[in-house]
Amino acid sequence: MAKRAAQGLVAVVLVGLAGYAVVPGCVIRVGPGDGDGAWPGAGDGDSAPEDGAGGSGPVDDGTVGSEAVDEGTGVSPEEQQLGEDAYAQIDPEELAFASALAGNMTCALAGAVEAAQIDPATLDDETLRVLLEQYAPGAMEQARAWLAGTDPSMLAYSVMPKFECEVDHGCKPYLTCQQGYIPAVNHLCFVDDCGKAKCPTCPDFVNELLQNVVVRSWCSYVCVRTGTSPPEVVAVGAGAISALRNIFFGPVCRSYP
Repeated sequence: MAKRAAQGLVAVVLVGLAGYAVVPGCVIRVGPGDGDGAWPGAGDGDSAPEDGAGGSGPVDDGTVGSEAVDEGTGVSPEEQQLGEDAYAQIDPEELAFASALAGNMTCALAGAVEAAQIDPATLDDETLRVLLEQYAPGAMEQARAWLAGTDPSMLAYSVMPKFECEVDHGCKPYLTCQQGYIPAVNHLCFVDDCGKAKCPTCPDFVNELLQNVVVRSWCSYVCVRTGTSPPEVVAVGAGAISALRNIFFGPVCRSYP
């Protein structure tokens, strides 16, 4: 186990060294704002909803409280509006950078776990949690290196959280940080992107590490402080769905900026 963990750390370092020469570039998409109003439902004393596992999701009868669930996203219209309002109030360039940082960190982390070459049949839940938390700092450093010097106005981002990731990949739609850096303020982490293997903004050599042997799918999160206007990005997070047992882990968070 120690040897494999060391191999994973070496992989993160090698990926990072090569990554200095690669910078993802896209065209920014700016979403509509809704004025200076406070984020709905986010009073100073509010905290993130919980479902017993640190996250929130629909109940078995297809509803969340009294709201019907959208079959395409797995969340209620009220929850979709909550996320859309939060994203609309965040500065577009900050959201673009936070989104890119979260996605690149998440994929670097998933790649490092895969590079450890651990037999998934012998990988229990607690060991995977430990690996994700152990590799997260290095993955964050590599993500920052890839984005160093990048103009945030050239980065793409979504105008609202990608709640469809719950239906498509099993990501929790929104929850609080569960591992790593835990913000000392009330916050919510919204699913920002997801994938089965390939990361659209990551260098090709990172995607080569994403083999879906240990991690079936990845989920990236942008975490914002609640009770502020406009909402403040306080962390980015990485989530993963295990290949063997199809269990969601995370998000493992790192502080932002």
